Amino acid sequence: MRIGVNCFNLGPTIGGIKQYFLMLFDELLRHDHGNDYVFFWCPDNANELAQLASERWREQAVLLAGQRRIRRHLEGLDLFFCPLGALYPRPLPLPSVVMLPDIQEVFFPEFFTARALYARDRHFLASTRMADRVITISEFTKQTIVRHHHIPAEKVTVAHLCANPIFYGPSSATRAPARALPDSFILFPANFWQHKNHDALLQALRLLERERILPIDLVLTGHAVPNGYPVDAKAAEYGIAARVHNLGYVSTQELAYLYRHARMLVFPSRFEGFGIPLVEAMASGCPIAAADTTSIPEVTGPAALLFDPASPREIADAVARLWQDETLRQELSAAGKREAERFSPARVAEIHLEAFAQAVRTHSSRRYLWHRWLYAPYHAGWAELRRLQRAGLLPGHPGSAAAANLNEIVRPSSAR
Repeated sequence: MRIGVNCFNLGPTIGGIKQYFLMLFDELLRHDHGNDYVFFWCPDNANELAQLASERWREQAVLLAGQRRIRRHLEGLDLFFCPLGALYPRPLPLPSVVMLPDIQEVFFPEFFTARALYARDRHFLASTRMADRVITISEFTKQTIVRHHHIPAEKVTVAHLCANPIFYGPSSATRAPARALPDSFILFPANFWQHKNHDALLQALRLLERERILPIDLVLTGHAVPNGYPVDAKAAEYGIAARVHNLGYVSTQELAYLYRHARMLVFPSRFEGFGIPLVEAMASGCPIAAADTTSIPEVTGPAALLFDPASPREIADAVARLWQDETLRQELSAAGKREAERFSPARVAEIHLEAFAQAVRTHSSRRYLWHRWLYAPYHAGWAELRRLQRAGLLPGHPGSAAAANLNEIVRPSSAR
């Protein structure tokens, strides 16, 4: 098959999904010689695409100024794949697959700007409805998509993410960050999204220092983001600024070094579609204390000490226990290495190829015409009404009886 790949959302600050993209196509380009991949890209993607191990992506790549121009290049494609969260362009007269990592906006709309909520309303639901196959990254996310997007469970395929091989490899492949590190520290690698729950972790460290006289250094990596959490300001407010070391962006080699030298990974996130740092830590032998919610227990299995992310005191208890118990750290380290073997690039690629084949088998020209002429216009109107409701320009609000009735407008597509 000739498979078109939309790369336009590929950028340096999209978190674990960037690593998913690179790992998937490193594997496919290296080992899948039965299919040709046509990458649709723009100059903004150049640095990320250059990180692919194989130059094969360049062979049939199409450089474009904008995504809308992809439609002019569909002839000769057997399948169109959007690996970065939204099916675009849509709908398509050929088999299509979209990878959607999560629908966090359903659970925590307050973590998003109005613009981001509108974009998710406009693109995510329409993508899962109009694609022939949906790939996601955990059973947890699959169930939420099936429930809230009203699509059949058999339409959704789960492909667990995997870690870069460097995290499984020898310490000699790692590199220390340029900035000096504390002698002992806990690690939390995450951009400063609100759902990552940095605040509860900082409160837990304040409790440990003031109540237990247990000062613990925290090393952070990540970027500031729109509507994000002000880590430095809050650390100063809590009186622990000297204990919080924000490294910003680090390379993969540097992150691998941090996992091997941290006393533990602390992962207090309130929402994860998957949580790639969990696999990276397990592969590196880094013990884990993590939230007991969303996909996290699915990923870690028995290889983590779990806590309630809503309780800074419970986080503090877990951190103190693991910090002071070397035997427990060794047990979790060994369990993590075993669990990490469940996740591999080969398995991710195999599942994607299966989903591609299923999309070809189930594609329907009749369903495409229905999406193009009926569902797509209705959905665009539905998303605009939700935007106006959120802005207070129309009565009701998303989640109200009015919004529930609007939802019925688009629901019938799941039966067609």
